[in-house]
Amino acid sequence: MRALLLLATLLLPVAAMTPSVPTTPKPLEPLRLGQLQVWRLQDGHIALAASLLKGIEPAEAQRMLGGQAAADTPVNAFLVRMPGRTILVDTGIGKDPDEDSGHLAEQLAAAGVAPADIDLVLITHDHFDHIGGLLKADGTRAFPKATLRVARREHELWTGDPSRLPERLRDRAPKLKALFGVYGKAGAFRPFEDGEELAPGLRAIPAHGHTGGHTVYAFTSEGQELWCIGDLIHFGAVQFERPEVGVAFDLDGDAAVAVRQELFREAAHRKVVLAGAHLPKLVRIAPKGQGYEAVPVP
Repeated sequence: MRALLLLATLLLPVAAMTPSVPTTPKPLEPLRLGQLQVWRLQDGHIALAASLLKGIEPAEAQRMLGGQAAADTPVNAFLVRMPGRTILVDTGIGKDPDEDSGHLAEQLAAAGVAPADIDLVLITHDHFDHIGGLLKADGTRAFPKATLRVARREHELWTGDPSRLPERLRDRAPKLKALFGVYGKAGAFRPFEDGEELAPGLRAIPAHGHTGGHTVYAFTSEGQELWCIGDLIHFGAVQFERPEVGVAFDLDGDAAVAVRQELFREAAHRKVVLAGAHLPKLVRIAPKGQGYEAVPVP
């Protein structure tokens, strides 16, 4: 429940990725799309209450969640290997003694990748469950050879003029400045502009609404596409079928709904593989009624 409270208030806890007790994790096999290799890395999980959903009757939301008052929800990062690059999208919650989290390092090991192998870390947005693994317990970079990239609009929203933020969120700015400053001092932090091509076959799609600079990362190889969609969707059991339903912690709820509907239409038409930070599987979507059906990608 502590994680739920943190999500509802959008606070940034002090959390860092530290190595787990040595184990022999089961190897993770990638999905292959053209020349891309893609791994879903589950850093942890949280409980999201049905009451967080907006634009739907509470009884209907609970019915769609199988009668449960809350959804057990993964917190994912995604590892993408493409020719000449090893990329990590988001970094999870990080190690928190009060949560089942901080498993990113062991998940990377199961994929056969060390933190020093990562060339590029992409952040969809600056909420705690996406940036918590950027630093080690000693405050140094968890990915010592990686360049960290986030949308300039997102970065400036959280670290610029605090009057642009709701009052309850303004204490995040110093924490985020310090966090990104660790990478900045090493010359390893590079904000980007909306829609920028970050590498051949990799572009940033503005998906504002959940936060002011929320970004989807689109990978393309040999005619196949993967989108790492961050928090474009939180409740897969509800928001695929009912994409007009929002969540309480969207910064701009109307914009979040509109961009979800727009990108879902495009993704269904182009048969894009969607990788969601809070989805249990990689999926493709197809129109069904007024919404979509999500089909897991084998």
